[in-house]
Amino acid sequence: MRNIITTDVLKTMIPAELEDYRSAGEDFRRELTHAVMGNLASPELWDMNGEYRSEFGGFFPVQIRFTPPHGKFHIAVCSPGDVSSVWLKVFVTPSGNPFSVVRSLAIFNPEIVNHTLSLVACLDADCYSAASIISLLAMEGEA
Repeated sequence: MRNIITTDVLKTMIPAELEDYRSAGEDFRRELTHAVMGNLASPELWDMNGEYRSEFGGFFPVQIRFTPPHGKFHIAVCSPGDVSSVWLKVFVTPSGNPFSVVRSLAIFNPEIVNHTLSLVACLDADCYSAASIISLLAMEGEA
C-alpha cells in the first residue's frame, strides 16, 4: 500500500526515502514528482515538466523544470538524494552557461520555491538577461 505524499510528508523525507521512491520504479517516481508539482505554481505561460525516467540526466529522485515560452533558460527544482542532501533550485540555460544554484533548502518549502519562480518570471518579462537574473537573485539572498 502506498502512502499519500502530502506537503508535510515531503518536508520530512530524507534523501534515502526519496531515493527509495526512485528505486521503486517509474510509477512511484511519477507519484512523488506529481506530489511536489502539486505544491508549486508555474508562472503564467511557462511549461512545468517533471522527470520520470532520465530525461534531464536522472541525477535526482525529483527534478521539475520550469521554462518560459522563449525557452532560453529553465529553473530546475531538484530533490535531495544521492547527489545532494538538500533541495536545490537551479538556473540553467540549454547550453549550460550560465548555470547557477539559486538556492538550497534543507526541507521542502513550496512558498520559497514559488517566490523564486514568480520573481524570475517578473525579471524575465522585464527583459533581464540570464546573467542579470542570477545576479539579482544573489543580491536578494537567493543565490
